[in-house]
Amino acid sequence: MRTITKIMAAAALAGVVGGPGTAPAFAHATSYPHKHRYHGKTHYAKKYCRRSPATTGKVVGGVTGAVVGGKVLGGGLLGVAAGAVGGVVAGGAVDRSMTAKSRCYYK
Repeated sequence: MRTITKIMAAAALAGVVGGPGTAPAFAHATSYPHKHRYHGKTHYAKKYCRRSPATTGKVVGGVTGAVVGGKVLGGGLLGVAAGAVGGVVAGGAVDRSMTAKSRCYYK
């Protein structure tokens, strides 16, 4: 008889205290609808980039550099050549940085 009384008391106590898993049904409800969609296989894209020759930037930079170099460093051949070389390097770098987004794609 004591064993049955202990079991009944334990069952009553468990019902009052409430164990894990006795949360009300609305405890995890949200106000927005959940939409989980699966579209087949997982697709991993790889980034491909081509290197730009930067021809336009080099030509424009070389001409501009030659004109500015001739005025700043003197009217001689050395000033024109130094300006042209600097302009080619700077123009190529500017052209590559401006077209970087259009040279890359994902496949």
